[in-house]
Amino acid sequence: ESRESFKVYELAIAIDTSMSCSGELVSRFLQETFSILQETDSFFHKVHLRILQCDDKIRRDDKITCRKEMEEYISRLRLEGGGGTDFRPVFTYLDYLIRRHEFHHLAGLLYFTDGMGRYPAQPPSWPAAFLFLEDNYDDSGLPPWAMRQLLYPDQWAAKPLPDTQERNAL
Repeated sequence: ESRESFKVYELAIAIDTSMSCSGELVSRFLQETFSILQETDSFFHKVHLRILQCDDKIRRDDKITCRKEMEEYISRLRLEGGGGTDFRPVFTYLDYLIRRHEFHHLAGLLYFTDGMGRYPAQPPSWPAAFLFLEDNYDDSGLPPWAMRQLLYPDQWAAKPLPDTQERNAL
């Protein structure tokens, strides 16, 4: 008997560096995301994670392919940017990477932001979620095709995530 399970191998994370997201919060967000990804069976056996720092343009693109690279990235994290926010360059850049075959099955984009910026008019061919901090966001311009998630940083380390069996039972 064989069982198929969904595994995330390609994922993009965009960090809005327009001065609305502090380095400490971004670091905590990445650590929490990293913790969740570690629980995914064999996520770090073969992975392609892109972490993009951006404001009104792409400021930095870091490719993560293993657990060690992710740990090093988090430990040396320094945000670059500080201009206004325009979400469109990230979408254009990810489409460019797909055309260049750098992504084969992009699972989606997680965009850590305050939401104050210019959104693309058209939906991408992959899922996109905008992640907002609970007390500091404006989602009034969020397009209908985009997913929205509120983050509560004070809860990130407050309780352990359920183990695999508990999550499957939910």
